[in-house]
Amino acid sequence: MSNVTGWSRGLEVCGGGTGVVSHAGLALLRHLADKTGLTGGLARALASARLLVHDRGRVLADLACAIADGARVISDFRVMGDQGELFGLVASVPTAWRTLKEIAGAGSRADKRITAAVNVARGFAWAQVIARYGGLPGVRLADKVLDGVACIRLDATVTAAHSDKELAEANFKGFGHHPLLAVCDNTGEPLAWMLRRGSAGSNTAADHITLTDAAIAALPPGFRRRLMITCDGAGASHDLVKHLDKLAARPGYQLIYSVGWALGEREKTALRLVPDQAWQIAIDGRGEVRERRAGDACTNARCGHRSCWIEEAHVTELTGLLREGPDGDRLHGWPATMRVFARRERPHPGAQLTLFEAEDGWRYSLWATNRPAATRGWLGQNAYIDAAHRVQARVEDVIRTGKDTGLGHFPSFDFKVNAAWLTASMIACILLAWLKLLALDGDLARAEPKTLRYRVLHAAARLVRGGRRRRLKIQATWPWAEAITTAWQRIDALPQAP
Repeated sequence: MSNVTGWSRGLEVCGGGTGVVSHAGLALLRHLADKTGLTGGLARALASARLLVHDRGRVLADLACAIADGARVISDFRVMGDQGELFGLVASVPTAWRTLKEIAGAGSRADKRITAAVNVARGFAWAQVIARYGGLPGVRLADKVLDGVACIRLDATVTAAHSDKELAEANFKGFGHHPLLAVCDNTGEPLAWMLRRGSAGSNTAADHITLTDAAIAALPPGFRRRLMITCDGAGASHDLVKHLDKLAARPGYQLIYSVGWALGEREKTALRLVPDQAWQIAIDGRGEVRERRAGDACTNARCGHRSCWIEEAHVTELTGLLREGPDGDRLHGWPATMRVFARRERPHPGAQLTLFEAEDGWRYSLWATNRPAATRGWLGQNAYIDAAHRVQARVEDVIRTGKDTGLGHFPSFDFKVNAAWLTASMIACILLAWLKLLALDGDLARAEPKTLRYRVLHAAARLVRGGRRRRLKIQATWPWAEAITTAWQRIDALPQAP
């Protein structure tokens, strides 16, 4: 037993240490916010005629950094204020509260200025991403990558409220608010966001249209001409599709949309008319066909016997049957360029099927797109049109990690203050995305916030002074010490944004 517990033998714990810094990696995010011009832009956006000790733009940028570091409540903002040796003079927790209240009190005017500041910083950050990689990351579609297209994905989420908060209401998932987000799939960062009352509809067309326009405006101008916009079936509506079709019709612009489609009686009628040979096998996320071994298959697991394999998912187009079926044009009033597709797959064990699906044992999902039928190459194949829509689920990953980065942890009863907190948390998500793109490599460049915090942001260091300089020394035995120092050097080497 002595060998098991011997680690504490001779160990003493005492105070009096100097130069020790925890959360040393947080300096990376703060430096990145400064170098990209985000801090300066926020300072100009929130400038005041009053004489203030703490610049409100600096406070908002620091609050975003603290949230990225894991702050869940305003009092966690002390993670920076308690380390004055490294970060200098940092606002207090009450000042952070006042900053959020001032933003809330200024209303849409402050929101527009903050949004403009973030968008200008994004343009600079993306220019540095292009300088590093030679271009903006492409959109991953199964085993292919679609380059030269900026992809916007829309989705709403429900955030739980465990205390009385303004406009927190009962909804289909409990009680709370119902924010709406638009995410850039290329970089994994939020582009636009909207805090909504808890009872707000999932497919409120006005909200989706407003957010779509805001997300497009958030893109640097050079990335607005070739777009892909996706939305799941819960958010799709006739008005949204009409708006997307109008945007796609602009001369000199290309916009491909893909939105979820409801399975109604007209679609069920069309599905019953689809011949078996019209169903094409679907592919998975690796670009491989969706099939599995039959129970009575031969012993050769790599055989090519058709009877030894069971196809698990198929795709087909329903546009012809809906436009020119026995009952005439069932899509009258919808854009002429819109096409409707269906996917069927074998349900997972325990999955609940509708009565229609129980007839043949397949589970169906539908979506609509304006991808031209004349599209050549792999992008025009039904399997990849399906893959392009199914990766809409990636926005849910951003929402999930966003909930680990302030989204939903609203600190106030006041709805407008909570909206300001949402803005700070979205800026935090943006900074984490830029950090991975501009300063990190390998696994760290793909890591989620929890992993980044443990490996990078929460790393301890010793602050040493000498030669009129400060040196932050990461523990030599820390496995990611070199990655942290390299990240700092890369951020420090960035040109200073105006």
